Amino acid sequence: MTDQPQQPQQPDARPETRVWLISSAFGSLGYAVAQEALKLGDYVVAGCKREEIELERRTSAAQDDGSREDSEDEGRSIQYLKRIGGDSCIIVELDTRNVSLCQSALAEAINVWGRIDVILNCDSKTYAGTLEELNPTHILDQFESNFFGPINMMKSALPFLRKQRGGHIVNVTGLTGHMGTPGLSARCASDHALEGFTDALAYEIAPFNIKVSIVQPPLEVNVLLSPLHLQPSAQQAYNDPTHPFRNMTNILSLSPPPEHIMSETVSIILHIAALENPPGRIVVGNEGIEQVKDRVKTVSEELEEFLEASLGADIPKE
Repeated sequence: MTDQPQQPQQPDARPETRVWLISSAFGSLGYAVAQEALKLGDYVVAGCKREEIELERRTSAAQDDGSREDSEDEGRSIQYLKRIGGDSCIIVELDTRNVSLCQSALAEAINVWGRIDVILNCDSKTYAGTLEELNPTHILDQFESNFFGPINMMKSALPFLRKQRGGHIVNVTGLTGHMGTPGLSARCASDHALEGFTDALAYEIAPFNIKVSIVQPPLEVNVLLSPLHLQPSAQQAYNDPTHPFRNMTNILSLSPPPEHIMSETVSIILHIAALENPPGRIVVGNEGIEQVKDRVKTVSEELEEFLEASLGADIPKE
């Protein structure tokens, strides 16, 4: 008699237990959130690209002698998520650029656990360089990953979320979604687009008790820890040491950020996912808060400076 496959356990009735669908569980942020959610007793549908699953399969086959340690320090590992989560974690193939994969991942979550509580869109990449150096295909690829991917995920999820009359969508952008950053024009454009889309979507889905939040981590998380394609400037005009792009290039060349920056981001995502009335937008870290305040102050000052000119549009012409 053959052994029957063990059925995944059903979600508890406790309201604090949530079912997560993470769009990029093999990415730095998605992996960290998946670990902490599983440790808290939540249920995770971990989305991984086909090449990530294949890489994991080849690595496991090469190390099937048991020599690999069961440690968080071994690097990102799908099997490690399964070991700490057990039946609370399922792995699905997911590339948000593919609508069919978005739909199948969502259907798998519903089929196993009957609901989805949190959808975390955290798959991203960054093309860095001045506009004159960026290839048009780089800009298109930037939007495919950071803008159209999350839209595919959200559009695919809404029928499920409307039916269950609730859910929470969390879109990770960054300060690049709040202000312009030299050398990151393509990334800023895609993040600005996603934030504008999210702001409008929030009004559309509010009647169905579906919440949506934007999380803005610092550059160390959303840029340095995502796939980074740095296009060094070949033009002398941009090679001046005082040019803002040169300063940004130095920042992007730094070593990985301190662990506490990532842990702060993960803690905030877990915190707002548990709120009945989560914020529409939240900034991670004091430095980011100060930058946003400066940006708001600048906009306010310019508004007042050109107030007379702006109000002139309301004066009827005779």
